[in-house]
Amino acid sequence: MVRIAKSITKSNGIALIITMIILAIIAAFALTLAAVSSTNLQVIQNNHNTDSALCAAQSGIEFVKYLAADVNTKSTPSNGIDIIDACDTWNSLCLHLQNCNYGGVTINYADSTKITTNPINFGSDANFALQFSRGAEPNKIIVCSTGADGIMTRTIEMKLQITKKADVLQYSIASQARMWLTGNSTVHGNVYSSWKYQNISPFNMTSDSKVEGTISTILSNINPSTGQSGPDLYAGTTKMPYHLETLGANGNPVYDDQGNKVISPGDEIQGQCQGIYYGVNYGNKAADMPGMAISDYNTSQYKSQTTTLSTTGIPTVTEYFPHAAGNYSQPSSSGSQKLTRYEYQNQTFTNKMVSASSISHSVLKGTFFKNCTFNGILYLDCGTTGGTYNNVRFENCVFNGPIITNTPNYSNSTNWWMRNCLYFTGEETFQNQTTVPATILAPNFNVNLGNTNPNSGENNVLTGAIVGGIVDIRGNAEIYGTVISMYDTSGYSSGYVSNIGATLNDGGSETTEPGDVGVINITPDPSKLLPSGITSPIAIKPLQNTYREIH
Repeated sequence: MVRIAKSITKSNGIALIITMIILAIIAAFALTLAAVSSTNLQVIQNNHNTDSALCAAQSGIEFVKYLAADVNTKSTPSNGIDIIDACDTWNSLCLHLQNCNYGGVTINYADSTKITTNPINFGSDANFALQFSRGAEPNKIIVCSTGADGIMTRTIEMKLQITKKADVLQYSIASQARMWLTGNSTVHGNVYSSWKYQNISPFNMTSDSKVEGTISTILSNINPSTGQSGPDLYAGTTKMPYHLETLGANGNPVYDDQGNKVISPGDEIQGQCQGIYYGVNYGNKAADMPGMAISDYNTSQYKSQTTTLSTTGIPTVTEYFPHAAGNYSQPSSSGSQKLTRYEYQNQTFTNKMVSASSISHSVLKGTFFKNCTFNGILYLDCGTTGGTYNNVRFENCVFNGPIITNTPNYSNSTNWWMRNCLYFTGEETFQNQTTVPATILAPNFNVNLGNTNPNSGENNVLTGAIVGGIVDIRGNAEIYGTVISMYDTSGYSSGYVSNIGATLNDGGSETTEPGDVGVINITPDPSKLLPSGITSPIAIKPLQNTYREIH
């Protein structure tokens, strides 16, 4: 019996040892799991902090865009930014950063070419710090935004461009005059009007035209007596007998099941567009948008690059503007300016100026170019306050440079649109080979492009901005740039009208037959610069294609 007891005791000792070994293994495994879990939690936390730091750095880049747009910069008439303008803009940015109070920003100047900020926090655990520096390119500013959350940091770099502000080039058409959009015309972009009288519609658009963008007006569709929007525009408390678009009871545009804007018989805009924006302004007034006021213009730098065109021995021809249909030598029944034009045919000119003329015995000296080629700049002089004028007709000419005029600043001058005029007939060839980003720069001139009775195959193709006082484009035309009709015609009883296109009975053109209607396409190019001669502020704009994550 004693042997049996010893055997049992020995077995119990072995079981205890085995149990302890198993418990040790389990404990070790548990400790390993705990260590691995802790590591995983730390990895997750690090990943979270890294993502948070990247988001903070991206927030810093967005903050920089806001800062850059808020800097008070000077204006320049040049389309290029020289080293002085670049340095002045950099100093303005430094001053703005020093005076701003966003997030308790503190500025540290490393030297005259580098600025850093202390970490900026807008209420989250993460923050970002900014560094602005100037490199080899004087018109560019390098920005580094470093986001941080705990010990994790991420840095993003982007460049800012110091350039001339050109808001007007965002539009296909920008006009201070009333506007007719008629005929087979397509606007591949947005339209803007600063026409200021609510008792006369700023727009008239027939059903055969199309705006593939939005239409903006400075006028409001709010009734000041009730504060409510409605289908009609108002002046004071007097309801006007027109409305631009069909609005529902809530004052919003009405669309059909296919998403097309519903058009009612009384709408002034009969063609399709993507929407109408009311009450659109720039600065304190509509004309604050650079390029919309004559005070923005000074073209004297172009005049100095030309020599005067000789008129010695040049034959003349008598014409009228406007003229009878199909006959330049007969006046229009509605009134005309008689012109004795110097006639140039089949000649080539380089950097020439056409001198201004005064009216003598109701006759104005003018110029007629037929089958001529122009290299460089063609400059048309005139009196800046009236007195002398320039009315020029071109037929089947080639332009290897821009047409630029002086800057007349007349107010309610009688028949100014007959006297200062660029009149293009036939088919012109515009192929600007200069650095001037404009085809026509003719502030406060009447610009008439294209025949009201185009021949099959005739087509005018223009690249770059077209600036005129009032601008009429008829016939067949392809325009790659912005049309700026910048003369304020609201001082006249009904205002002169800028016509884009022509159709029968549109109320704004001289068309009389179905063949008068051509095809017009206008496509803006916002990447272009405003031409020199138009004063606008300098802007600091982000270069989106320079965005990169450094680490």
